[in-house]
Amino acid sequence: MKILYAIQTTGNGHLARAQSIIPKLKQVADLDIITSGPKNDFLLEEEPIFHYHGLTFFYTDTGAVNWLKTIFLNNYPRFIKEVISCPTKKYDLVINDFEPVSAWSSKFKNVKCFELTNQYSMSLKNIPKPDSYSKLVLSAIKYIIPSNLGYGYHYKKYADRIFFPIIRDKVRNLNISESNEIIIYLPTYSPSKLIEIIKQLPKGKNWTIFSPDTKSKQVISEVNVEPLSEDLFLKKFASCYGIVCAGGFATTSEAIFLGKPMLVVPVEAQIEQQFNAAALMEEGVIVIDRFSQKNLETISKWVDSPSIFKIDYKDESKEIVDTLINDYSNLN
Repeated sequence: MKILYAIQTTGNGHLARAQSIIPKLKQVADLDIITSGPKNDFLLEEEPIFHYHGLTFFYTDTGAVNWLKTIFLNNYPRFIKEVISCPTKKYDLVINDFEPVSAWSSKFKNVKCFELTNQYSMSLKNIPKPDSYSKLVLSAIKYIIPSNLGYGYHYKKYADRIFFPIIRDKVRNLNISESNEIIIYLPTYSPSKLIEIIKQLPKGKNWTIFSPDTKSKQVISEVNVEPLSEDLFLKKFASCYGIVCAGGFATTSEAIFLGKPMLVVPVEAQIEQQFNAAALMEEGVIVIDRFSQKNLETISKWVDSPSIFKIDYKDESKEIVDTLINDYSNLN
């Protein structure tokens, strides 16, 4: 059996869980990997055979999705060429983690495509939902990844065909401790915007910002600003007092697994993160719309008295692969 595993490179979440899925797929199939999206330094153990530009989201410096740029700066003729050239016809099955090139290629070439994403969960009836959201955007997200069958990830098993988050071995093997350091991972915020708020918070905590805008370590107003480094981030994640992060699924899931307090700042107008935030709020996690002056009191209270939402997630990566292979067999 030949399988193509297609992975989105926006953020690290899709790539991080691929680290656990890839070895299980290689045990049952002849596997190739493709990726699409922005350049990402996150290294997979298995080299992709192709990387495509795909489709990209653009953001403002306050973390909001810039829909005008997203709509008008994507190169659609190039995307169509990538869809046509993607070699999906060589495979029995495409397993797709929010990667649009292979999904549309599979649709046009009549190849079985199974969606395996946390985005799939948003379309299910029983999951927590935000008070208001754009049904048009939700429909558009479903349209990005056409598939024969869908499977989702979520913090809890709210419905059928939902799996627990994939927690990679690097996180499972961390030695957990607690310091007085708070780490911030809000990559769509500029460090200067974050530091403006940190300077007004109660003293007594050390702050470290991980930022894609920084090439080497800096100390600004007693705040450490670090370039993105997986090893350093995980080391500080394991020992931190708490983490301020966006509503992305991977980082929030790892914080739950590690039992680290979270202050969640979902990216404005990014519907997936709004859905994640709604589920986290049900479990007592503090969620704010922006890391900004208007939320200073809430941020201060969180620093003084954070709450913890912890689940010791079991590794379901083998169960996931077995389920997909069995369902593929039942379709044929």
